[in-house]
Amino acid sequence: MAMDMTEIFAEDGLLSRHIPGYSVRQQQIELAEKVADALNNADTLIAEAGTGTGKTFAYLAPAMLSGQKVFISTGTKNLQDQLFKKDLPKLREVLSTPVTTALLKGRSNYLCHHRLSLAENEAFGNRNQHTLQTLREWAGKSPSGDLSETDLLDEQSALWPKVTSTVDNCLGQQCPDYEDCFIVEARRKAQEADIVIINHHLLMSDMALKVSGQGEVLPDADAFIIDEAHQLPAVASQFLGHRVSSHQLQELSRDSIREMELEASDMEDIRKAAEKLDSRLLQMNLSLGDTEQRLPWHQCLNQFADVAERLDELLHAVENLSETLELAAERSRGLEQCFQRSQDLIERLTIFSDNSQDENLVLWMENRGSGFILHATPQEVSEHFQKWINEKNHAWVFTSATLTVAGKFNNFVQQLGLDDPQTASWQSPFDYAKQSLLYMPSIPVEPSHQSYNSHIADIARSVITLSRGRTFLLFTSYKAMHEVAEAIKDMDFPILVQGKGAKNQLLAEFREHGNAVLLGTNSFWEGVDVRGEALSCVLIDKIPFASPGDPVLEARITHLRERGGNPFRSIQIPSAVIQLKQGMGRLIRDKEDAGVLVLCDPRFLTKPYGKVFLRSLPPMPISQNLDDVAAFFEAELAV
Repeated sequence: MAMDMTEIFAEDGLLSRHIPGYSVRQQQIELAEKVADALNNADTLIAEAGTGTGKTFAYLAPAMLSGQKVFISTGTKNLQDQLFKKDLPKLREVLSTPVTTALLKGRSNYLCHHRLSLAENEAFGNRNQHTLQTLREWAGKSPSGDLSETDLLDEQSALWPKVTSTVDNCLGQQCPDYEDCFIVEARRKAQEADIVIINHHLLMSDMALKVSGQGEVLPDADAFIIDEAHQLPAVASQFLGHRVSSHQLQELSRDSIREMELEASDMEDIRKAAEKLDSRLLQMNLSLGDTEQRLPWHQCLNQFADVAERLDELLHAVENLSETLELAAERSRGLEQCFQRSQDLIERLTIFSDNSQDENLVLWMENRGSGFILHATPQEVSEHFQKWINEKNHAWVFTSATLTVAGKFNNFVQQLGLDDPQTASWQSPFDYAKQSLLYMPSIPVEPSHQSYNSHIADIARSVITLSRGRTFLLFTSYKAMHEVAEAIKDMDFPILVQGKGAKNQLLAEFREHGNAVLLGTNSFWEGVDVRGEALSCVLIDKIPFASPGDPVLEARITHLRERGGNPFRSIQIPSAVIQLKQGMGRLIRDKEDAGVLVLCDPRFLTKPYGKVFLRSLPPMPISQNLDDVAAFFEAELAV
């Protein structure tokens, strides 16, 4: 690597000369040097860098100067776009380096010309027809076909799956629109680029394909840098499992009929078999009811007496459709594909019909009210993950602000089965001793007590009054969030509640008001960046232990307990520590920020494990006295 990292990041370095207000951070220089070494030596590095380190530039600069092909994977599509559209162009200009870059997302993000044509020929209402027509015009002008670049479709829109393709229904090179395909073009650019920005879902779907011996999605690379790496184990277990949904079965039925009408109109048996599948699917949905829930499969079989029988009938209906499709498969690529899909669905449904005894698979059912998904999720991904990265003998850099538990990386290393990695950790450069206060109010009842939420509401009212709004209230459940929202709705501040608008819209309103209160659950604990005075207080209602009702977590806990392990210490506490660190990370986003963190749960102080959580937070002054909160805000407002 020709350029020394200090030339870029030091006091009189390139970044200081090109970016107004750039502040030099020793942590950033050291992280950049570690990343550069890992890339040069094809090492595995796990690097935790606290909020404000400047992680992004610290891994982008060495990647751009390495002369290697590097994949950078992020946790969200928003961060992908920010890296590609803002950070990479800025650094390319600062470093004067001619690297080529590409952005690659999963196929459901790109408009599919062929699926759009099919949707235009379906009977839709006028409004949908108008949207499709506008999408057609947009597709003619868009260089990428990335639907996030247009506001024509809401992500929840029923049209989204109709105008994008899936692995199941993509016609590949036999597609009439193959020459103009946006996905083919995005992959071609990724093949040619030096730096490719992807996301964890795409990275893990590549691993899942590789593990199952079906090839891969991504071209080869010299190095992989994983940002927001704390999310990777959960995404990996999602992709390494099997799932079958009522939506997939519906789509198979609908596509089979459409392909039959186009290419094999003399084979009415296909329509009959598809309609039979629809009716069996309806019966399965009726058996499961419309209550939204997630249940272990064995519990589902006990709770709904006829589910096993309905599943067998459903499987039989797919087998019947598959037989009719096999006879028609040679008529067209579309029919052949429907046949392949039916075979794949039979294989996955059989796991549940046979009630698979594979020790590493957790079988569970998710009912979304509008339909169901059957999941077979692996308990452990470490073995697959380790094998996969061993095959890719490259540099691997895993980084995030939250990878350690009480200063140790053991939990993350075990989850991914990483073999003797290098580790390094840097505290945030922010001065938490001066910029923040940790307030731990006394609550006379345990979180399980029925009056607990009314205590949280009282504490919230007190701190919101002192901070003059400007507060995030983060909850571990929707129930608690709604109860507290109801209890504080008469306060003289704008009250914004998750679910009453899109996440980005709520955050924009929060920033705009400057004195608002935002109540949120899971999705607001991480990936949210509100700098400056608009956010000066973060209240967390209780220790964010994952819901014990989660079927996968339940199975992992049981499995570990049966082997003589301690699941509370090995699974539940580490996961809650990472979540707490993420929530706390919303508070101080800048060296000028100041704020109060309110941790409400009495167990932080009364239970021995409370120390693990407090040791995982940055060193900050702690008080149990509300007067200290008042004094903190008075001092902050006086500045």
